[in-house]
Amino acid sequence: MIWDVYELDVIADDSLGRFVARWYGLPDRPRRDLDLPGVPALLPDPLAEWHRVAARYSLPLSRDHVMIDPGDLVESGGLVRFWVGADDWYSYAPGAFDPLVVENDTVSTGVPLSRFLVYAAVYEATYTPLHGLVYMSPTPEEVRQVRLRLRELDDPLWRWPDPGTRYYGDDDLLGHLGPDRVVLAGRHRDALGRFDGLGLPWDWDTRTV
Repeated sequence: MIWDVYELDVIADDSLGRFVARWYGLPDRPRRDLDLPGVPALLPDPLAEWHRVAARYSLPLSRDHVMIDPGDLVESGGLVRFWVGADDWYSYAPGAFDPLVVENDTVSTGVPLSRFLVYAAVYEATYTPLHGLVYMSPTPEEVRQVRLRLRELDDPLWRWPDPGTRYYGDDDLLGHLGPDRVVLAGRHRDALGRFDGLGLPWDWDTRTV
């Protein structure tokens, strides 16, 4: 299955499911209902949809950050924390259908949960890939050379949180490029070959580890 970068150019209601199916392939687990006793009041529909999609894959969709299990969601200080990393965490105020996401319990991202979860899925696919390349502290010319082999994603979501570091893609590839990093992910090993001719000293290359 060829993944088409254009699917992420305009984020829509079905973008999460379409991206996951394109990037990871067909689900390897049967569809099942979520067991959510006492939780629905804390679980907006977009987050419930994330867990329904994730339940159909044996490979966790969130591997860098932890996506809190629905049964473990709790409200504290008026917020419900749902996605937690080593140095950051994200939450929302319960009660709204599609609440704005709050970073570190203090700063509103301005991004509604439904869109943020698409961002989270792409972030996880890019930063915890089965096939990937990482090069830190590139020169501007090195970033430009990589960028020429990709296509910038159009939706404004992909310029959050730092417009200087943006998401790119192409068939079977995702990239997060900025002045301090080149992070690339491929759906399969051969997709990374597009960058071999650049001669970059990769800090991490899944083909050699």
